[in-house]
Amino acid sequence: MTMNSPLWGAELDHIRLDSTSPAQLAAFYRNAFVMAEHPLDDGTTLLHGENRRLIIGRDGRTEATGGQPFSAFRFPDGARLEAYKAHLTARGVNLMPCPTPLFASGAFAVADPDGRQMVFGVAHDRDEFEDTEPAGQVGHPPGRLQHVVVATADLAAMMAFYENTLGFVPTDHVLCDNEGGGQSLTAVFYRSTPEHHSFAMFLSDTARPDHHAYEVSCWNDIRDWADHMAGLEIKLWWGPGRHGPGNNLFFMVEDPDGYKVEISAELESMADTDPIRQWPHTERSLNLWGPGWMRS
Repeated sequence: MTMNSPLWGAELDHIRLDSTSPAQLAAFYRNAFVMAEHPLDDGTTLLHGENRRLIIGRDGRTEATGGQPFSAFRFPDGARLEAYKAHLTARGVNLMPCPTPLFASGAFAVADPDGRQMVFGVAHDRDEFEDTEPAGQVGHPPGRLQHVVVATADLAAMMAFYENTLGFVPTDHVLCDNEGGGQSLTAVFYRSTPEHHSFAMFLSDTARPDHHAYEVSCWNDIRDWADHMAGLEIKLWWGPGRHGPGNNLFFMVEDPDGYKVEISAELESMADTDPIRQWPHTERSLNLWGPGWMRS
């Protein structure tokens, strides 16, 4: 049952993206996703809007992290964070220094089998940027940072780590038919709250970032975000459509580095006792309305 997961209640707070052209990338997110831009003391840039923020740094990528070196999950309070830290320590997990300045003291990171860091912490009691209104924020549709997705060439090792070590709860499996019979996994969706997924992974020929998503409240918000992108002459890369796993409405755009970003609405909520569901690896599973982005 999901209530037994030591990770339960942790939500995606922010991610970091690295680029060879960080100023260009920051300008894109500032304009496309209506966020304020602030330099941080470590030389990176914070982009933030209501319930969404990300850090952009200069390219220090490796083949594994591929320009998205960490994802940071927020616990509701320090007691929950300390209990989780004790759980990982008891399992012999190597705890690493926290790489983000956006969490209070006590935050830490762990490295997954592909070398990407997962960061866990709590928010500062008072965020120094919380009173700053991004230009154009008033009256703009919502966009809460909701999930992050990666690709991996070693799905089995990643699943063992994220499920058995970190405690993410599997929601949906995507399976393909093998030529000699049987099936093999090509994607797994994980939750850490009742929402269908806060993290997911796809099988690929290499480890790389896949996308992250901002959750909105309804179909009209999808429309308004698409109109906003059109006003900036940013073409929709995929969608609008509806995913099978999660049943959410969506569209995606590409940032200047080719990384995908999703606007999503109506993501399913799951009960604690819901079993893992299975989907075939077909275009229709990835998009009930039309063409799918087939990763593998």
